[in-house]
Amino acid sequence: MADIQSSIVFSKETDAIINKKWTDPNFSHLNWSEDELLPLRKETRNYYRNLQKGFCSYCKQNVSLISASNGHIEHIVPKSIHIEFIFTPKNLCVICADCNQIKREQETLGIIPDTLKKVSTAKNKLYPRSSGAFKIVHPHFDNYDEHILIVKGLYVDKSTKGHFTIGVCKLNRKLHVFGRSEEEIYDDRLSELMSGFLDDDNHFSRNEKLITIKKLLEKK
Repeated sequence: MADIQSSIVFSKETDAIINKKWTDPNFSHLNWSEDELLPLRKETRNYYRNLQKGFCSYCKQNVSLISASNGHIEHIVPKSIHIEFIFTPKNLCVICADCNQIKREQETLGIIPDTLKKVSTAKNKLYPRSSGAFKIVHPHFDNYDEHILIVKGLYVDKSTKGHFTIGVCKLNRKLHVFGRSEEEIYDDRLSELMSGFLDDDNHFSRNEKLITIKKLLEKK
């Protein structure tokens, strides 16, 4: 079951703002922070941070329930690459200040990865309707726990999507800041188990490996 079960339905006032923006030939992703879009941002932020129960969609750490400084609206498919999805409800969620800063720096530098696997060539692009269309763990389509394991602050990928998300959002950033590298944690035994887990197609043996991995990580 996906983490977000129902996407926002905008108010009539917000819909009017969106329609007005689409008629502006000069509108771009750079206009997202302008004052005219403040009601839209506020409505979106309040909706998703309550629905997400105060947790960031990427790192699962707390977001602020009141302040906007630690509750940022995220465009899951980057708005700088796909402007057509900038207001799409299923493309929106709320993330923490740290994850937002990392994604913003990538966007500013023009190095933000495209989270879509394929891009439609149709004139009027429709937002994908299934998990398989995305490289990232998508809160509207995916169950986070099926892709990423969190043990004592360490993020471990359980799938290709999990690996992509951990890398793009630098989820193991605390390890580097506080002097521990992933290499120190991933010893030979753990690395062997992780490789076996990712390559194993048997559900039962995968679960056994996962339990062992979790126990080893808890000892670190």
